[in-house]
This record gives sequence, structure tokens and C-alpha cells, in this order.
Amino acid sequence: MPLDDILRAMQGQADSEIGGITQAANAEAAQLLAEAAAEGKAIRSRHRARAEPMLITEAASLQNKAKLGALRAIANAREQLLTDSFGHAEDCLAEIRRSKQYTAIFTALVQEAVEGLGEDLVARVDPHDAPLATTVFAQLGLRAEIQEVPIPLGGLEIGTRDGRVIIVNTLASRLDRARSILRGPVAAILSGKSKSEQEWTTTTAIPTPA
Repeated sequence: MPLDDILRAMQGQADSEIGGITQAANAEAAQLLAEAAAEGKAIRSRHRARAEPMLITEAASLQNKAKLGALRAIANAREQLLTDSFGHAEDCLAEIRRSKQYTAIFTALVQEAVEGLGEDLVARVDPHDAPLATTVFAQLGLRAEIQEVPIPLGGLEIGTRDGRVIIVNTLASRLDRARSILRGPVAAILSGKSKSEQEWTTTTAIPTPA
């Protein structure tokens, strides 16, 4: 066989072997890539399975924190509104004391306070109200020693001389009682809930002059 034919035969055999090797290598590489992709998917699935509950828990925790923060903000705002409401009520009482109605209101407060106390009483009033107290007690036919003490919003404290019974009937004390009793209804109104007027007690109201 001529040398050229031998070389061509050897070249053809080499090309065939190289092609087979290349094809096998490509097939093995494709298989390795497929296995790697499947393994990567499995790993991602395992990580996702472990991570999802943690993410859900963290998301729920963040939601709860946000809700608590919102509730605290609402509570603080409502508390400020309550404070402002009763502060306005105190301002109104101060205005009433400077009005013409105050004489009749003070008289009604005295009448309420002295009921059942008997005679020989001691009354404590604000210095501003001392002349008015003297006049009112005289008009009502009551005998009482009038002592002057600071009572900024007006009204009086009165009791027996032995100190066993003392009645506090000041406008400030009425506002304090109203604050504790009406706190719930006022908060309901500020939060937009309806409240029946029957639930509002009248025991803390300023007495209506007769």
C-alpha cells in the first residue's frame, strides 16, 4: 500500500477516534451539567424550605410591631385629646366663675353641701368668694365661720366644727369626678364610637340654679 494511502487511513482512523472521544466528552459534560442543575435546584428547594418559615415568622413579627406602634400612636393621640378636652372644660369653669351666673351656682353648691350637716359649721372658700359666701350664708339663714383658703375654680369646703364631717363641693372637685367618670365616654366619642347620653352620670354636673 502506498505511503499516502497509509497516512490517509491513519488520519481517518484518528479523526474517527477523536470524533468518538469528543462525542463521549460532550455527552458526559451534558450529563454533568444536568446533574449539577438538578442538584442546584434541590439545594435551592432545601434552602427555600428552610428559609420560608423564617421569612414568614419575620414578616409576622414586623407586622405585629407595626400594629403595636400604630396602637401606641393612637393611644397617645387619644390621651392628648382627652387632656385637651378636660383642659378646655377647666377653662370654661374659670369663665363661669367670672360670669353673672356664678352667684346662683355658688348658692346651689352651698345648699347641696350643708344638707344634713346641722348648725355651727366651718366653711372654707377662696378669698375672692369670701364676700359672696358671707352674703349667701346670711340669705340662707346659715351660721358658719368662713375661712379663706385658695380654691382657684371656686366652690367651697364645709364641715362640722369638730371636723368629723367635711364636704368638698368645689368646681375643681366636680371636674375631677367628671374626669374619672366620663373618661370612658369621652374616649369613645373621640374614637368615633357612639354613646348614649343616658350613660353619662349627672352627679358630677354643675348644679343648676333654682
